[in-house]
Amino acid sequence: MRVSSRSLVVVCLLSSLVGCKDEEPPPVPKPTLSETPLWQVKADLSFPDECFGSSVALADFDGDGRKDLAVSSQACQELLVSSRNPGRLSIFVGQEKFFSTQAVSAALSWQNTHPNASGQQLRVESGEVNGDAYADLLVYGRYGVSVFLGQADLAAMLSAPSFRVPGNGTFQNSLFVDLNGDGLDDLVANHSASQRFYLSTPGAGGEGGLFTLARTRTGYLRASFVGDLNKDGAEDVSLGFGGGNLGYFLGCKPGSAFACDGPISAEPWRIETLVGRGNLHPDLNGDGHPETFAFSESGPFQFHFSQPDGTFSPTPAWSTQGDPAFPYVSSFAGLASVGDMDGDGVRNDFVLHSSGRLYLFSPKDGISQSMHPVWAWPRADAVPSGYGTYRRYSIAVPGDLNGDGFDDLVVATTEFGDILDVPMGEVSIHAGGQVPATPATPPHLPSPQACGLQVDEVNGKPDLTVDQDVLERTVHVVWRNFEEEDCEVKEQCVLAPGRRKLLRFSTSIQNLGNKAAVLPPIEENPDLYVFDECHGHDHLTNFAAYELRDSAGNAVMTGRKQGYYLVDVQSYCSDAAASTFHEPMGISAGWSDIYTLDTPCQWVDITDVADGTYSFQVSVDTRDIVEEGTVHPNTVAFPVRLEGDTVTVLP
Repeated sequence: MRVSSRSLVVVCLLSSLVGCKDEEPPPVPKPTLSETPLWQVKADLSFPDECFGSSVALADFDGDGRKDLAVSSQACQELLVSSRNPGRLSIFVGQEKFFSTQAVSAALSWQNTHPNASGQQLRVESGEVNGDAYADLLVYGRYGVSVFLGQADLAAMLSAPSFRVPGNGTFQNSLFVDLNGDGLDDLVANHSASQRFYLSTPGAGGEGGLFTLARTRTGYLRASFVGDLNKDGAEDVSLGFGGGNLGYFLGCKPGSAFACDGPISAEPWRIETLVGRGNLHPDLNGDGHPETFAFSESGPFQFHFSQPDGTFSPTPAWSTQGDPAFPYVSSFAGLASVGDMDGDGVRNDFVLHSSGRLYLFSPKDGISQSMHPVWAWPRADAVPSGYGTYRRYSIAVPGDLNGDGFDDLVVATTEFGDILDVPMGEVSIHAGGQVPATPATPPHLPSPQACGLQVDEVNGKPDLTVDQDVLERTVHVVWRNFEEEDCEVKEQCVLAPGRRKLLRFSTSIQNLGNKAAVLPPIEENPDLYVFDECHGHDHLTNFAAYELRDSAGNAVMTGRKQGYYLVDVQSYCSDAAASTFHEPMGISAGWSDIYTLDTPCQWVDITDVADGTYSFQVSVDTRDIVEEGTVHPNTVAFPVRLEGDTVTVLP
C-alpha cells in the first residue's frame, strides 16, 4: 500500500511534538541452575582400574597467572576391594575460559612396603611451601603423603614428588597449614597411630629437604584446619585430644606469649564441648567466629551458630535426618561455602553432599529449621535406569568463571562403591544461576521427626522392617558383564556368565522398635552363617529375600538372599538411640542398615524375565532370627512394570 506525502508530514509533526520512542528490547533471560555442565572432562578409559575425580584443587601451578585444575584418580573398587592401581595426578591448564581438556598427567608411585600399597582414598590440596611463583600440591592417600612443587613445566612437576612423608603402613588425612606465621604452608601428616608436624624449611637441606619434623604426637589421628583463632598471624588446628575429645591448638610463632611444644601450643586453647563437631562454616551471625555443622549421637546432621565466646550453641538452628535413598549426608567432607551461586545478593550459599547427590543451599533469610536445599545435582529424587554407582564429591570454589555475575562451582565425582564394568569419574563446572521455577518442590532432604520409640533396652523389643520408599526411588535396570570365574557367578547372584540384565536397588533395613536388634554370634548359632570364599568373611544367611512375583503371586525370579554385617548407617528418628556398634552385629532402635545399590549381589537377575507387570517384594528376618515386635511388617511389596531397559514403579 502506498503512503501519501501528506500522511508522512502528519506523522513527522506528531513525532516532533510527542517524541519518537523506540521499543525497549526484551530483557536478556538470566541463567538458571542446571544439570548441564559448562565444561566437563571424564575418566580416560585407557587407564584401567583408575577412578577419575577422587579430589580436585585449584591453584596456579605453572606460574602463568591463571589457576590450573589438579585432579586425582584413585584405585577403583570391585567386590568391596580396591585394586592395586597406584593412582594418578592430572593437571588441566587454566585458559582464558575454563581449562584445557587435555591433561598433563602422571601415575603416582609409593615407597610403602605394605602389601596393599596403592592409590586408595587419594586427595589433593594446594598450598605454598617454598615462597616461589608457583603453587604447590599436597597429595595424600591410604598409603602415603607426598608434596609436588609447582613449576612452569608441569610434566616435570608431576614426574616425582619433592617430599615424601617417610614410613610404611597406613596413613590418614593430612593438611597444609601455616603454623608459625611465616607465610609458608607447613604439613600435618597422620601416620598409623602418630601425628607428625613438619615445618616448611625450603633450602635448609639435610634429610628432611623441604620440611623438618618438629613434633610427633602419638595415639592421635584427627586434625583439621580452623583458621587463626587468636588473630596472631599463625594458623591453628583442631586435633584429637584425651578422652576422645577435640582440642583447639594454636600455631606457634617465634616469641608467642603462650607455652609451645614444637609448632603448636603445649595445651589446647579450648576443648570442644559440642559432640560430633564437623566442618566449620564462615561467620554468619556477625560475632567474628565461625559456625559449625555437627553429627548428633541420635543421627541428625545439624548446624550450630557460634556464641560470643567462640563456643557453639548446644541447640541446633537447623538439622536434617538425611535421605536414606542417598545416604551418608556430609560424611565425606563434601561441604563448602560457595559464595552467591543463585544471584540473590547474599554470599552465604553452601553445598553439602551425600553418596550420589550434591545439595545447594541459599539461606538468604538466615539459617533456621525451615531452610531446605534450593537445588541438587542430580535434581531428581530417584535413581534413573542405567545408573552406574553412587558418587562421592570433591568441591573447588572458582568464583565467576564465565563472567555472567553468578559464582560457579567445580565438582569432581568418582565412585563411592563398586564400579560396574569400566573406570568412571568426571570433573565438571556447574554454572551459577537463578533457581528454576520448576520443579517447584525442593530436593528431598527430610527434617528430623520423632518416632515415639520410648527406647527401653531392658524390656523393649526390636521391630524390623524395610523402607519401601527407598526401594521405590532406587530400583532401576542396568546391564553388566560377568566372567565365569567372577564371584557373583560362583555365588549364584546371576544365573549365568555373560551380559546380564539386573534389577538393582538399595535396601534399608529399619529397626523401628524400642530396643536394639542384635544378631546371635556365630559361636552360638553356626547354622546361621556361612563363610564366603570370595569375600573372605562369614555371611549371615537368609536374612533378606528379594523376589519378583506375577499376578498370581508366583515367584518369577528370586535374588540372592542378603545380610552379612548389620550396623547403624542411617538414623530415621530424632528420638533414636545413640548409634552403637553391637557385638557381633546389630541395628540400634531408630536406625537402619543400608545395602546400597552398588553392593555386590544387590539385585535380581531379570535377563530372562519377559516385559510386563510384576510385584517386587523384599522381606527381612522372616525366620525370626531376632525376637521382635509386630507393629511393622517384615515384608513390603509394590507393583512395577518392566519394559526394555527400564522399570516403572506403579501406583
